[in-house]
Parts: sequence; structure tokens; C-alpha cells
Amino acid sequence: MTINDLEELLDNFLRRWTIENVNQLTIQEYVGLGNKDTFCQWVETKTRMLGSIKGMTSIKFGIYERKEPNKKPKKYKNDEKYSWLQAYGDNRVEAFERAKEDIIKIIKLAEIGKFEQIDEIELPDLFKWKVAFLYSNERLIPIYKRDTLFKIAKYFGLQTNKHTQISEIQNIMILNKPANLNVYQFMRELFDKFGDSKEKNEIGGTTNRQAKRITRKAAIQRNTATQTRTVTRSFVAEQKHNKIQETLEKLLIKKYGKKNVILEENYVDIKLLQPDYISFYEVKSAPYASQCIKEALGQILLYSLNDTDSRPKKHYIVGQYAATNNDKKYIDFLKKNLKLEFEYLNVEIK
Repeated sequence: MTINDLEELLDNFLRRWTIENVNQLTIQEYVGLGNKDTFCQWVETKTRMLGSIKGMTSIKFGIYERKEPNKKPKKYKNDEKYSWLQAYGDNRVEAFERAKEDIIKIIKLAEIGKFEQIDEIELPDLFKWKVAFLYSNERLIPIYKRDTLFKIAKYFGLQTNKHTQISEIQNIMILNKPANLNVYQFMRELFDKFGDSKEKNEIGGTTNRQAKRITRKAAIQRNTATQTRTVTRSFVAEQKHNKIQETLEKLLIKKYGKKNVILEENYVDIKLLQPDYISFYEVKSAPYASQCIKEALGQILLYSLNDTDSRPKKHYIVGQYAATNNDKKYIDFLKKNLKLEFEYLNVEIK
């Protein structure tokens, strides 16, 4: 699959499983046998190219409907039809509600980047980190199998043991993602080095040479017009953009006063007026600072060029996450080689 295909697959998932839809889930919509449109079917099977979670029994979902009702697993709680984690209660209704509560917690934590808190959630790692990726705005790296993750962690210098949390490994992968690769390209690069052949086949693993061909093809096919991506991706991006913008606006008003902070004038996200300078703030919802800069830099410079005020102008690109070391190298390169004056700011959202 091309990068465009993978992005479209994620769009389709998010379109089908909005937070509102998850809140209204029934047990049959979650894990019902014979239903090919369940939440768990989407997470495990329909989005396999976004990272495979094959392996482990269906208990990874927290609760599941048994194909053979009479075969009751001994380590879990069971009724005549369903099996579930012991910690989830004494009956299927209670167990399903606990599972759904955990899914909703994961979604909310993934959206605001509080990944370390996901480790504390009861659901098995394989499943909960796939869910976390799907709602993380492509911030996480879509690799979930513990053996592979531990190999990657060791390669990047993280000492691991049985107590090592997945969020720690995700964090070190995030910090080491090259600025020129998106999460899917980085995933494939890591699988080429550390995944076994079975895992590569499950997610359509490629060699580096093949990945380059895919990237060029995707770049040719991509529609470069603004605001023309699929409905869900635009909606999700707009929601996150608005949260970052609103938070930044409040911070600037608190520091400089409301009369000096102008929202959405001539398409500028935020303009700050000061006696001896003007600042332009362009907000982006991309998951990495380098990606925000790629998307925003041309826009913010154009806004500055077209502004007729004679005061000196400052330029700020704003995203959700702090710049990694690789992002900082990219920023330094732009400033040094292109003689561009701008700063990157991160604004945490709630």
C-alpha cells in the first residue's frame, strides 16, 4: 500500500469509529461473532496494514464471544457465551462496560498525548496500543509486538526488563524518528531491521528501495490543494487545530492583553500587536514539529509579506508537541541555510 492508501485507511477507521460512536457501542458492535463491522474487527483485521496485532487469543479485547460456547478458558471469567478478564467483573454486562470505559480512556489520552497513562489501563498491550495509535493523530509508531519493540529499544540504547513500559519504548522511537520520514515510512524501516518475515508480510513490509518508490508515487498522486483531504481527516485536524489555537490565544491574552491578540485576520491564525513589532502565529495539527514546519512555513511567510504594517515581523509556527532532537536539527538547517527567521512553539492541549 502507498502512504496515501495508509492515510486513507486511517481516515476510514476514524470516520467509522468516532468517539460518539464508541460511546454508544453495544457488545455485539464491539466483538459480536458473525459481525464483520465490529470495533475489534476494524482494529485487528481491517486496519492490519496500520500495524498487525495478530497473535494472542481474543481475550486481548478484554471480553469476547466464544466460537465454541462449551470451551471455557480456565484463566478468565465465563458465562454461557462470553469470556472476559477477571478484573473486569462478575458478569458480561459489567465486563463489557469496563472494556468500553478503557477504550474511551485510551482514545482521550492518545488525543492529548498522555501516552504514559495508557500503560496503567487493564487491556492487554497488543490491543490497547493499536487503539492508541489509531487515535494519536499519527504521533505514535505503529509497532505493537513486544519482542520487536524490545529489539528496537535495545538498538536505541534503552535498557529493558520485564517492567519496561510500552510508552517508554514508544517515546524513544518518537525521539529517534528522522524528520524526513513519516510514521509509516519509519515503521517500515524499523520492520526491515527488527521484524521477522511473518511480521513484514502482515503489514506489507518493504525494503528501503521499495519504500522510496512508494514515497515518490504517493507524492505524485497527492492532491496539493489545501483543505481537500477526506472529511474525517479534515474534521479531526480541524478539531485539534482549534484546540491548539484556542489554548494559544488564551496564553497570549493573559500575557499581552486581549486588544493586542487578533484571531483569523486575513487568514492568519493569530496576530500579536506590540509597539515595536508584530508576531504571526501559524497553528498546525501535525504530530511532529518538522511536519508542522513543512506545512506552515510558506503560509506564514506569505502572510507576513502581504501585511502592510511597517513594524518588524516575527514568525512562530505552533504545534502540539515539543520538537525532538531530529526536529531541532531540521529547524537549525533551515535557519542556517535559508536564512529564515522563525521559531517553533509547542502548546499542550487538554
